[in-house]
Amino acid sequence: MDALSEVLRLARFSADIVLDAHGRGAWCVSVPASGAIARAHLVLEGECRVRSASGEEARLRAGEIAYFPHGEAHLVASDLTAPATSIAALVRAPLAGELAPVRIGEGGGASRWVSITTRCERHLGDPLLASLPAIVKVDLLGAPALNALTAALGLHLSSSDAPPIGEGAKRERLAELAMVETLRRHVQALPPGGKGWLAGLDDRYVGRALALVHGRPSEPWTVERLGRHVGISRSALAERFSEVMGEPIIAFLTRWRLQLAAEALLTTPRAVESIAHDAGYESASAFSKAFRRMFRKPPSVWRKRARGRQPR
Repeated sequence: MDALSEVLRLARFSADIVLDAHGRGAWCVSVPASGAIARAHLVLEGECRVRSASGEEARLRAGEIAYFPHGEAHLVASDLTAPATSIAALVRAPLAGELAPVRIGEGGGASRWVSITTRCERHLGDPLLASLPAIVKVDLLGAPALNALTAALGLHLSSSDAPPIGEGAKRERLAELAMVETLRRHVQALPPGGKGWLAGLDDRYVGRALALVHGRPSEPWTVERLGRHVGISRSALAERFSEVMGEPIIAFLTRWRLQLAAEALLTTPRAVESIAHDAGYESASAFSKAFRRMFRKPPSVWRKRARGRQPR
């Protein structure tokens, strides 16, 4: 499995469509900042604009999506100067599994867009999230996920129909497919010679090494062993990885193991010594020091977060 898929899986990346909006004339919707969810807005008909709290703007036409991966506050509008309506006033809980369309504005040109929320375990999604810009804008035209999502939203419950079975789960899967395609196309559109985790995904050798590190982190990896697996010499892999990623491969592996250890502390009753061993540390004390440097608190305090966690 590739590194992007591994990170999305381990971070329990999920998505759902929470708003099917039909706008006319001048309208504007405000979206507050959030540390728990991120939002994307996909235009199905017409066009609209988005603006982040930091002032970055993008224009979206039918088939294009704008993703705000860091949860920054932003606006979605046909006219960014129009009075803003809070998105909380528009979102409605699905009725009998169906997401009812919401209408905003009147007169003028028509547009239709859907709002998608995404969630993940942030400390595990960090390799991806830290590499993404404030606004990820992608054209999804021609993507099977977009076609399936549009077709699904085009079905409406009539008075003689039974409630659609499994509609909520279907909507979530389609939203996830659309978001994965968004991330995939964003990576493929990056210019050559880039730096960082996303650029590494698209590199022949670094991408393979990342897939191994993310997919089999507890193995006793060395640069030489990774080089044999990806088909390049030890020195060439070390040089290439550091050049693209900005850090040595073992440093990256150590950080990823600590991120997985943080999740194990939250979700399992395993002893700290056992988690430390999987993270590559011979003693719990050495693991504790490294963990505190990265997460600013010892493993015992981090584990207490699990008591206040809500089921996902």
